[in-house]
Amino acid sequence: MISSNHRVKQSVVLLLVVILLGLIYLNTLYLPTVEHTCQTIKITDTSQAAEIIEEEETNVCLTDKVLRNVDVYHTAAHVDMWKHLEEKTLTAYQHQWQKFIHQVESEPMPNFKGRGIVMVAGNRDTFHRAITNIKLLRHAYGCILDIEVWHLDDEQPAEDIIEELRNLNVKARDLSDPTLPRPIIHRRGGEKQFQIKAAAIINSSFKEVLYLDSDNIPAKDPTDLFYTDEYNSTSALFWPDFWKTHGENKIFDILNIPCEDIWEQESGQMVLNKAKTWLPLQLAWYMQDHSEVYFQFLNGDKDTYKYAWQALNYPYHMSEVFLGMAGNMVGDRFCGHSMVQFDDYGNILFVHANLIKDTPPGSFITPNHIFDLLKRSTLSHNNTWIKPEFYVGNGRPCMDFTHREGEPEAVTEVFDDVLPQLQNKYFEYGGLNEWIS
Repeated sequence: MISSNHRVKQSVVLLLVVILLGLIYLNTLYLPTVEHTCQTIKITDTSQAAEIIEEEETNVCLTDKVLRNVDVYHTAAHVDMWKHLEEKTLTAYQHQWQKFIHQVESEPMPNFKGRGIVMVAGNRDTFHRAITNIKLLRHAYGCILDIEVWHLDDEQPAEDIIEELRNLNVKARDLSDPTLPRPIIHRRGGEKQFQIKAAAIINSSFKEVLYLDSDNIPAKDPTDLFYTDEYNSTSALFWPDFWKTHGENKIFDILNIPCEDIWEQESGQMVLNKAKTWLPLQLAWYMQDHSEVYFQFLNGDKDTYKYAWQALNYPYHMSEVFLGMAGNMVGDRFCGHSMVQFDDYGNILFVHANLIKDTPPGSFITPNHIFDLLKRSTLSHNNTWIKPEFYVGNGRPCMDFTHREGEPEAVTEVFDDVLPQLQNKYFEYGGLNEWIS
């Protein structure tokens, strides 16, 4: 039989439990409301929360931040294919390049030594442009770096060209030599042989390489690039292009890398330490060697380097200053036919005459003068809100900066005032006379 004292104790405990539960309930009624988002911050404005969640979930490469800067011609030709590729297809190509890299890791790296410049040439015009730039390096700038000019087996230079190269202390080298690490025995179909660039760099005798396109005009002796902090900390120097990569591009899935709001790479010049970047350089070669696949994602060889470095998590330094343009007026609008590349301090390093070869001969009126103006963005340091635009003016391919959406203004200067004597020297040593007549 339960005593009365025990019943009292039970009643008191029950009463205390009821009071405690009541206090907890009342307290919850007056706690401040906190809406949790993916950023775990206190937000009471639901519209603000929605914006943050939307921003987190949206692929930035599918927004106007990137889409306004894509190469519209390359994208239009391939975007439907990108959208319809199945996951198993992407996985298969990912496994293939990974297997290739595992194989390279198991093989000894060839011995290389020294520093030098690597160029690629083929027909007489490209050899002529290469020799003009080499004369500029040797005679105007006093550059003493060793130089190798590589060519395909069916593009053997004539004896007079070989003699001229020899007088400039330059070696002409054949990519078809079977003893090379990455020989190219036969020419591929198509006019442009993008796949030979990485092969030339890999096959060169140099441990450290400055690669230069034959139509890329150095504005000074480039030897100092090997001594910069950016190069010594990363072993790879790259420069930006005018475009960004579309978010639907499946190169990001194949290489398992993120799509970002960054500029693509312009590969007319690169500085590499092969000994320290051997693996990504091999992956770049692999993508170029399998151009029938990878060039449906990438517009030529140029981004095979940057994306190979990213895929293998190797560091590189992309110049922080956005490229400019050199050209002249076509009617009442500026027509840029050459890329102008800078160092991180805004000093001009290279003038890459990339659109000159697509310009009709005779387009330039003044003899030995194809660069009238130089144009660059006023806020070009680490800026992705810039709008370069391609257009055709009087049958000529042109680039220009536009300012329709609040982009920074561009400044236009007289080319010869910014780079005195460069143009005169360039034409003194050969120039691009086929486009002047």
